[in-house]
Amino acid sequence: MKNIKQKLTKKFPFLFLVMVLISSSLLVSCDDDDDDNNINEPTLTIVEIAAGAPDYSTLVSILSLPELSDLLSAASDSNSELTVFAPNNTAFGNLLTALGKSSVSELPISLVREIIEYHIVGAKVLSTELTNGPVNTLLTNEFVTVDLTSGVKINSSNVIAADLEATNGVIHGIDAVLLPSFVTSALGSISETFMFDNDYTILTEALRTANLLNTVSTTQGLTLFAPSNDAFVAAGITSLDGLDAAALSPILLYHVLGAKVLSTELPADGVATTLSDNQNIYLGYLTNSVLINGLTQVTEVDIEKSNGVVHKINRTLVPPAPTVIDIAVALSQVENPEFTVLVSLLTSPAYSEITQAIIDSDNITVFAPTDAAFNEISATIATLTEAQISDVLLYHAVGARVFSTGLSDGQVVSMLNSQDITVNIGTDGVSLTDTTAEAANVVEVNIQGSNGVIHVIDKVLIPSL
Repeated sequence: MKNIKQKLTKKFPFLFLVMVLISSSLLVSCDDDDDDNNINEPTLTIVEIAAGAPDYSTLVSILSLPELSDLLSAASDSNSELTVFAPNNTAFGNLLTALGKSSVSELPISLVREIIEYHIVGAKVLSTELTNGPVNTLLTNEFVTVDLTSGVKINSSNVIAADLEATNGVIHGIDAVLLPSFVTSALGSISETFMFDNDYTILTEALRTANLLNTVSTTQGLTLFAPSNDAFVAAGITSLDGLDAAALSPILLYHVLGAKVLSTELPADGVATTLSDNQNIYLGYLTNSVLINGLTQVTEVDIEKSNGVVHKINRTLVPPAPTVIDIAVALSQVENPEFTVLVSLLTSPAYSEITQAIIDSDNITVFAPTDAAFNEISATIATLTEAQISDVLLYHAVGARVFSTGLSDGQVVSMLNSQDITVNIGTDGVSLTDTTAEAANVVEVNIQGSNGVIHVIDKVLIPSL
């Protein structure tokens, strides 16, 4: 007898537990009232029954989380009953393996809650009461499909233990985790890269609010620049409260290109057209990184999925892109600023006409000297008049968008003050020769904005004064 029990417990732990509970209930009934031939009602809740079956410990641990503890207790409190399709541990393990996760804790808790809601029906339904077709779940607008053709199937899972009755409903054990339609469509697509990641919950919520998640999951040939939660905060978006589809759609579509573009295929001219009313983003190629619109850094590239590719970014893109002046100001306010002197000049009332002309320009290139470059000639700058400093500032700008790839050795470039610089390209990179024959090295290139591009130089260019 002992061996039979061990075999039953090992092969059918859930069913065996219920058999023991029912047997115990019968014994109590006979002892208490020999004249009463009725079997007692179940005395344990759904969670208590599941807790007694080792093969369902993952589900029990999930239902015990503070964020999900109300799902089943509400039924008990209101004397209503539920039906729970309970995935076993193997089912959860298979899902986690498919997602590249080692624990349910690595998944966003809000998503876990929705998945569990999708396993619960708001009424007690025994297996004998199931019929072919859809059954609504606690997850709004989501239903499971019952198929009785061969055994009992719920979506693509098999019922492996039926009619385990509890005080607050009934359990049917299943061998696969049921996934809502929006989750199923995301599997294998670019949506998978962020939907199951705790660091990208805002992006997921925003796409769902804007009714764009299915578009991103199912449209073929897309490139998504995916902002993390911290990226939304960095762009000043700390909450989606009050933002509806109309407000979110332009921002989100500004992160999507209508073609699959790997990092090695990003446009040489640095201009890419998004799905947000054909607005452009501007890519700057630095030595070890890529900047978008001069402020956003690409942190991870080429995450390929069935319908496109994802590049992760550290700051949400907000159209329209900032001007080159905006970019210079932002870079002067970072932890290790480089352009505080240049920005102090450009924001001074004395040079407001120059600054406004740069802002109003459709296409402009600024060669921006670092603070160290200005410090080298601080004594000279102190002797110059406002008119001469204006001439210096104009000597650092070109009235066209000139990328580093558009510069050639020996090229003569006319600046906004109508004086020339000469481009030198050697083994050490690009340098510029001014009227004093001093060379300024170009140390960073192609920091792009909506109206132009910035190249960083290590010396101040000096015109004929």
